[in-house]
Amino acid sequence: MKPLPLLATLALCGLSSCEKVREFVGRFTKKPPAPAVSPSGSWVREISESEFDSFRSQPGKLAIVDFHAHWCGPCRKLGPILDQIAAEHHGTVLIGKVNVDQNRQLAAREGVRGIPDVRIFRDGREVDRFVGLPTEGEVRQRIDMHAKGLVPPAQATNADGEPATPQPVISPASKDWLPPGMQRR
Repeated sequence: MKPLPLLATLALCGLSSCEKVREFVGRFTKKPPAPAVSPSGSWVREISESEFDSFRSQPGKLAIVDFHAHWCGPCRKLGPILDQIAAEHHGTVLIGKVNVDQNRQLAAREGVRGIPDVRIFRDGREVDRFVGLPTEGEVRQRIDMHAKGLVPPAQATNADGEPATPQPVISPASKDWLPPGMQRR
């Protein structure tokens, strides 16, 4: 006996609405893993147990460790907020994301009982933490309070010690330019 095609099985099960079909099919499809590096650049990255101690003890930076899981709804809401804050601070605030499903020993060692669990470190010392999903304003207020006085990474300087201005990649054409073989009247 041949197995029934998926559509025939769905019809026999009585799944008539699109939402029910999506839910049924979603149970059997694999979800892609989350990207290791977020779109906001090198200020947000996934860290493992071996990288945890070196990540949190970066001098002159605010290191924020976000213990999360991909299946956690509040974690998925907090993630973009942290990414945006890191991008706005231009290298003074670094976000390290620890997936508790993949790093169970680290989560147990650090005493993580609920997620999202966010720890804020400055110069290797924990200065703040929160569990759950606070409002975006509360998250910004906590991070801004601890990021005061941090200086963004040094910019390139010229021979005079002043910040170097990047040269334009394309220089504008002069106004007296004419195609070859043409003459101005």
